[in-house]
Formats: sequence, C-alpha cells, structure tokens
Amino acid sequence: MKLKLIAGAALALVSGMAAAQSAVTVYGNLDVGVLTRNHAPDGTPSTTMANGGITPSVWGFRGTEDLGDGLKANFSLEGHFDADTGVSNPRLFRRQSNVGLSGGFGTVTVGNQYSPAILAFAATDPRGLRENLSGLYSWAYNSGALTAGNNGNNDVGVFLQNAISYSNKVGPVGIAAGYSVSEDLGAVYSLGATYAGPVSLSAAYQQTNAPDTSDRMSRIYTVGAGYTAGAFTGKVNFLRGDNRDAALVETSKVNVFGLGVDWKTASNNTVIAAVYFGKDKNNSEDKTTTLILSDEYALSKRTTLYGQLAYARADTGSTLLTTVVAGGTLADTNTSLLNVGIKHSF
Repeated sequence: MKLKLIAGAALALVSGMAAAQSAVTVYGNLDVGVLTRNHAPDGTPSTTMANGGITPSVWGFRGTEDLGDGLKANFSLEGHFDADTGVSNPRLFRRQSNVGLSGGFGTVTVGNQYSPAILAFAATDPRGLRENLSGLYSWAYNSGALTAGNNGNNDVGVFLQNAISYSNKVGPVGIAAGYSVSEDLGAVYSLGATYAGPVSLSAAYQQTNAPDTSDRMSRIYTVGAGYTAGAFTGKVNFLRGDNRDAALVETSKVNVFGLGVDWKTASNNTVIAAVYFGKDKNNSEDKTTTLILSDEYALSKRTTLYGQLAYARADTGSTLLTTVVAGGTLADTNTSLLNVGIKHSF
C-alpha cells in the first residue's frame, strides 16, 4: 500500500509539472442568422436561416508546450459545421490539423493549415474577410476551386493540405511562405507579407499546379493598403485571379477592386461600408458590382449582434468569379440581401 501511495504521489507530481509546461485550449464560434433576398439564384424571393454571417461556425483545439530555451511546440485541430442545422463537414478537421515549432527563428508548421497568402490578404480586405459579403469569395472562387481538374491540395484556396509553412514577424513586418507537397495531387505555392501600423500594407501570391506536373493551373495575387485615423479605418485592395482548365487553356482573368471604411461609432459598435467591383477580362459580360453596409454591436467580448445589407448589380454574363456573395447572385438582375444574426465565441 505504501509503495502504491508513493507511486501515486510521483505520478501526480509529474502530471502537475507537465500541465505547468503545456496548455490546451478548446475554442469555437457559433454564427447563425436570417438571410432575406429579393432574388435567390433561381430567381425567386427567399428567406433562409443562414450559417456564418460574419464568422464561420467552427470548433477546435489548439495547444502549446514549452520546450525550454524559448522553443515551443504547437498544434491546431479545427473543423467547421452549420450552426443552423448542426451538420458537420464530412472531414472532421477540414480547416486545420497541424503541428509545429516556434521560437526566435519564427514558426514552422506542417500539416493541413490556412494558406499564408489568404492570411495576408485578410489584413487589407475592405471587410476583413467576413464569412459572407467580402473578398473571401473573390479569393475562393478565383483560386481554381471552380476549375475542372482542380489541384487536390488546394481547398478553395483557403486551406492547404500536405503543407509546410514558415512565418515570422520582425517589428511591424510579417512574412510567411507555404508549400504543399504534390503527392500526386499537385503542388501549391503560397506567399504573404504584411506591414502593421497607422498605415497597413499587404501583398499575397498563391499558385496551384496541375496534378503530377509543374504546369500552373491557377494563380491569384492581391495588394492592398489601409489607414487608421481616429475612429475611421479605410482599406483598399486589388485582387487578380487567373485560371486554366485541365488542358491548360486560360478560362478567366478576373480583377476585383475593393474599397471600404470602418467607423467605430462607440467602443462596442462598428459600422462598415464597402464596395466591390468584379470583372472578367476574358468575358466582358461577367461583371458584378456589390455595395455593402453593415453594423456590428458587441454585447460582450464574446457575443456580437450584426446586421448586413447588400445590393448587387450583376451583368448578363455574371458568374461566381466576380461576386462577393456566398453562392452568387442571379445574372442580369439587381439583388438586395438583408442578413441579421448573432455570433458567439467560446
């Protein structure tokens, strides 16, 4: 019995030491609301429960372990789901499943992870890559996701599978680079750089190759800037997306120009006004202009009420390539959308 007590005490001591040197966090968002539009993509008016108005509904685990001498081990596991139905994505950790090391040299991460390029793009997108009605869809739809034979390591341009990345920050300058090992799915190259200050800058580039070749199928790049003066922050961004089909014939060359202003009317309230102009240079009739006005009111650090009003003018040949609306809008039609909802973080 005495030996068992000694062994138990030793085990408790070791466990306590391990807990003191490492930390695991369970986190997530739930974002759900009501979306009304005068013209759904099928042409009829619609009112639906909408998942992810301003943030995706996600859940995950992240953790660190202090290895000493400034070196840390890190991991992330993250999946997403529809808060309106409770349905989960078929892949448990579609968004993130990675491990890495960080220290004075920066951070090296391996596994399924966010694209370094889109993280840089987020710094100057006029709506900060809100889950709907933002440059997130310009990026996703022009990253090869709609092209036949799309690279299997490129998940809508946002997540990179079989990837290794490096990131570091020196003062106000952040740099990051990622590479997806082909593994018969196709290589992906991703680069991002940011500068943070009263004036913010960003640049991003991402390229996906055809499976089993070094031939480029799609590439996307952005440059942008922002400026903060008191309660106002203005942002401007330019995005270009080029895509080829499985035969490597160019199918689209899309330009999207975004401009927006954030107005912090109170410590817990932000009004955002933005406009996006999208046009495919290979198809003059594929053109969409979208105006967005939104308000986000924080009830607490974790709970936010929001309302979003958008107006989209889509030309006769408009497609998903020129839209910033999830699922797109009806061609040759003026579409109005109203989305109100609540987001809670834990």
